[in-house]
Amino acid sequence: DDPMAMWRDRADVYLGELLRLEAPRRIESCAGLLGRSCEGDGHYQCLTCFDDRLYCQSCMISGHAELYLHWLQFWTEQFFWKTTLAELGLRVQLGHAPGEACCNPFPGDPKFTVIDLDGIYRINLDYCNCHTAQPRDVQLLRRRLYPATSVSPETCATFRCLEVFQIMTFMSKVSGTPLAYEFYWALSRLTDNTGTNPPPNRYQLFLRMIRQWRHLKLVKRMGRGNEPSGRAGTTVNDLVVKCPCCPQPGINMPDIASIPPDKRWLYRLFLAIDANFRLKRLTVSSRERDPALNNGNTYFVEETRFAAFLKTYEKRIADETSSCNKHDALELANIRGGKGTDSSGVGAVVCSRHDMKRGSAVVNLKKGEKYLFMDYAVCMTLLLNAPPDVVLSYDIVCQWRKKFGARIAMYPEWLRPPQPANSIKYLIPKFHLPAHIAPCRYLFSFNWTPEVGRTDGEAPQRGWAASNGAVASTKEMGPGSRLDTLDDHFGDQNWRKVACMPGQLLKKIKDAVKHREEQVVGFVGFEMSIEDRTAIPQWRVAVHKWEKDPHGVGPKGNPFIPLVRQLSDAAVRLQLAEEEATRTSDVFVRHDVGPCDFLVQGLQLEDMQTRLKKEVTELGNHPTDRQKANIQQKCNCLRRRIEAWFTIQGVYMPASTVQRMTLATSSTPVQAYDVPLLLPSALACIQTDLDKLLANMERRLHFGRAQDTLGKIRENILVRGGMYRVKQREVRGQAMVTRAATVLIRIDGHIEEGFQAYQRHWNALEKLAVPLACADHRMSLRALNKADMVNIDDSDGSEGRRTLSWIWMANINLAGSAGLQDALHIEWCKSRARARRYQEEAEFVRVEMDRYLQTLESDAAVWRSRAAGEGAECTRHIPGFVEGARAYALRQAAIKETMHGNARVLFSRAPGDYPAVIDATGNPELDYLDVTQHVDTLSMYSSPAPSAEYCRL
Repeated sequence: DDPMAMWRDRADVYLGELLRLEAPRRIESCAGLLGRSCEGDGHYQCLTCFDDRLYCQSCMISGHAELYLHWLQFWTEQFFWKTTLAELGLRVQLGHAPGEACCNPFPGDPKFTVIDLDGIYRINLDYCNCHTAQPRDVQLLRRRLYPATSVSPETCATFRCLEVFQIMTFMSKVSGTPLAYEFYWALSRLTDNTGTNPPPNRYQLFLRMIRQWRHLKLVKRMGRGNEPSGRAGTTVNDLVVKCPCCPQPGINMPDIASIPPDKRWLYRLFLAIDANFRLKRLTVSSRERDPALNNGNTYFVEETRFAAFLKTYEKRIADETSSCNKHDALELANIRGGKGTDSSGVGAVVCSRHDMKRGSAVVNLKKGEKYLFMDYAVCMTLLLNAPPDVVLSYDIVCQWRKKFGARIAMYPEWLRPPQPANSIKYLIPKFHLPAHIAPCRYLFSFNWTPEVGRTDGEAPQRGWAASNGAVASTKEMGPGSRLDTLDDHFGDQNWRKVACMPGQLLKKIKDAVKHREEQVVGFVGFEMSIEDRTAIPQWRVAVHKWEKDPHGVGPKGNPFIPLVRQLSDAAVRLQLAEEEATRTSDVFVRHDVGPCDFLVQGLQLEDMQTRLKKEVTELGNHPTDRQKANIQQKCNCLRRRIEAWFTIQGVYMPASTVQRMTLATSSTPVQAYDVPLLLPSALACIQTDLDKLLANMERRLHFGRAQDTLGKIRENILVRGGMYRVKQREVRGQAMVTRAATVLIRIDGHIEEGFQAYQRHWNALEKLAVPLACADHRMSLRALNKADMVNIDDSDGSEGRRTLSWIWMANINLAGSAGLQDALHIEWCKSRARARRYQEEAEFVRVEMDRYLQTLESDAAVWRSRAAGEGAECTRHIPGFVEGARAYALRQAAIKETMHGNARVLFSRAPGDYPAVIDATGNPELDYLDVTQHVDTLSMYSSPAPSAEYCRL
């Protein structure tokens, strides 16, 4: 069953058949037309028709009177030679029905060129010049030939050629000018691949026709030809493919006053803001020489008005200092672009639940991601039929939102959105959230914020991936050509999402219902497994209070923030120093250096040994004398410190001296970085009379250091992930790639160093666990493997499905009842939040399905009403226009109705629904509803939760 193996056996047969076609079956007379015989000699064969018979010149011309874009070949009695119908004398008559001659034809240019799908043709053209004659460009259009110029055209392209090319630009990874170049010259090679008879170069004309074709198809599909005001009456947002699932007042949602207050969240508009610095444009041409055809009525804002706005307010909006981490959007706001760059990228506002570009919501950036540019895009899209309740997500929303209201108050009246300030909710996309400081991560999280479902806010990133294919071509286009090209791509991306939306919604509802059941069962089971549930009502009241006003309750009222602070190395050392100061007996402190400082010095010496050993390893096999001398000096210094520390160790740990003498059996000198320090953890397995007090102090120090080390590992992993993203998105060129690789190697070195340090601390804790009968560290720490050190976004699944690496969840100290209670409280809140997000997602998708159907119904009704009209007034005088416009409107209405019917059938396969079960009443005094009728697996949680003793030996 191997197709290739079977083909290889018959490859010679295939080759023979290809060669057979190089000559006619037999030399014969003309085959004649329609079965009629002809006395002429047959010398011509059509390559485009599926007919291998030979015809005479007269029959070939008669049979191809309306098939003038066919390639022929002439039999020379020895071989076939490529020719055209124009060379045989065929003339194409325009302005009349097929077969009807004009009484006064006007010959076209003798080199008239037609660009078609299978080559570039030269045809003999006759225009109608009698009393019924139409303009010459109109005569071409009625033959589905698009003229390159409107006056005395000499070149045209077939409609099917332009249509196929436009679809290829949408589907190809390369779009715009590079694809047009390859497409055109591929047609040129199809015409003549030998260079003996090349077609004329019409490449620049082809580019012009493509741009005009895109614009005309856009206005046609958006119904402007069916509106009385026509193309000239096009206004903002008229040429936008709108999201059918987003709430649109007056189209797919009820009046806001009629919606119950507890259901208003289902009619929120979710918007996401982001910038793409790869979609830059070089300083080529000007807006005067190359104006945009769409004129701000699609996705890009109107440039003239936007430029005036920037000129007025650019100096009045001051730069702000970040109170969060340093983000690229803030730190690089003024250094993007460079010499020769007119636009450093684009900023956009998209529908964050369905990843669709919004109308008048894309702006060209000049120098980075300044607030002024993004404010304009946000305000413009909020002015376009947006509901009153909005959720805005932005990777720097914690800073951008602070003075957003104050900035809006400065802007002109026409730019101020109608939404009340308290009806806009601000959040940070999930992928970007870990890069923020802790207060931002808890306050602006999609995971913990109520009534947002499973929205992640990362829709712009997915959209940019589809748009970046146009980077190579658009950066060298003129300003108008670039805007029209990107508008065309954005519109196609939106339309493809509209067409695929029913399948996506069905998939989402199945996923939401499945995981909702899992998370609800998990939450209920977790709550049932808690031994002491007296605090749960208080937890429920606290989480409801925070959800109603997260900014008002402050960090102390945030139930997701740990109340028991994590013990660090510095905190442990402070505790031990305070304990030493409060001791009434001086029996324990036997030296000027206290026991805590003695152990701290020992741990520091261990770190120095590790670093020095790493330096020696990195020297290689052939170090220089200078490198050797430097290492020897460090070894001597370290040895002196160790010997001084041994003096103190002899006071606190006399047995270490005996053990060291036992180990010193070899005559080979031991390097300073290999000298055993013999801390209590090293003697735990061989010494029975271990000083428990000293060993316990070492255990606590190792625990604090392990927590600190784990935190540094997490920070470096986040930095590495961010660096990878920057490298992938923006680093280009050998020099920049090399620098980025050097930085990544250095970060990997820090992570490896942290890994080795954590291993030392963990091994010491494990060794001390047996003699001290204490393994509290296992409640918050685990053995660390290389597979655990993955970025938070590289883990399997997401926060909603909770399969993160354990290093991102080990952030509190569980030792003691307070720590355990705090951990249970936080996990209860998170488990509840996960269950609620999936409940909300299921409700969201249900409503979105209804909105999709309502939007299609509305669109079909609009097209039906257009069919009842007479179309644009400026074109009604064209014979047949009204009939064509009506037929087109009826076809569009039928398409919408068919899509509606298909979607309804698909939505009928959605899983059955059942009521929400977590705080469905909204009353914080009530427990969750009875879910036993929906979930039959709760018995698995009947055993009590493990206590703190579970992790003790």
